[in-house]
Amino acid sequence: MEGRGERDKLAPVSNPTAPAAAVERQFSPPPSSLFRVGLGLVALGCAGLGAAVYGLWLAPDPVPGSGWILGVGVLLGGLGAGLATRQGPTLRVGPFGITLGDPREAQRVPWCDMQRLHVAAEALRIETARGPLDVPLVAYGPAIARILAEAAARIGERVDVSPRAHERLPALSETAGEIVPAGRLQVAGRKCLASGSSLTFETDARWCDNCAALYHRQHLPPACVSCGRPLSGSAEPAARAG
Repeated sequence: MEGRGERDKLAPVSNPTAPAAAVERQFSPPPSSLFRVGLGLVALGCAGLGAAVYGLWLAPDPVPGSGWILGVGVLLGGLGAGLATRQGPTLRVGPFGITLGDPREAQRVPWCDMQRLHVAAEALRIETARGPLDVPLVAYGPAIARILAEAAARIGERVDVSPRAHERLPALSETAGEIVPAGRLQVAGRKCLASGSSLTFETDARWCDNCAALYHRQHLPPACVSCGRPLSGSAEPAARAG
């Protein structure tokens, strides 16, 4: 049985690419109907403002009701601008998992936390211990194709999507999505998957480069508890990932 000293000598688990080169793909949903309505209201508001300005200050004689038209134009323009800026959240897919929403605020769902991926109604449902995450098929078709391709390679036994459901999705494209830096692997608040101990210091954390499972360096198993990937070999600490 290995002693603590021998276990401490185990190499950390690393990203197969250089940390500086870790990237993910960012997908944005297409403009919604609210976006188009907002643009229409902005156009009407601008037209009303133009008519009001003419009626109040440019016409030879003031045009009755121009003040009301000015107020309505401002109201429509403001309402339209608000609707036009309401857009669905971006979705990121990368080596650490997926993030729906602003990466600075939204919590990433690592591959190791995904218990089952399947199509439910009009969405890809990702079951996790914290509850399901639904990704709409229509708005995020290219992103879902990328999620399923990554999940099939990393945690294939948890993907439960029928061939018929696959037909509803666009084909995987290597040009879909904007390539952006992957950021840092989130360690705070997570626990070692082998021992259950909290990961207080990033320097103590080691990660599986296949499913992003995290381990304490003193409890690193020979193979990942989540996906079965061997964890031995040259590697880097999780603190340097991303």
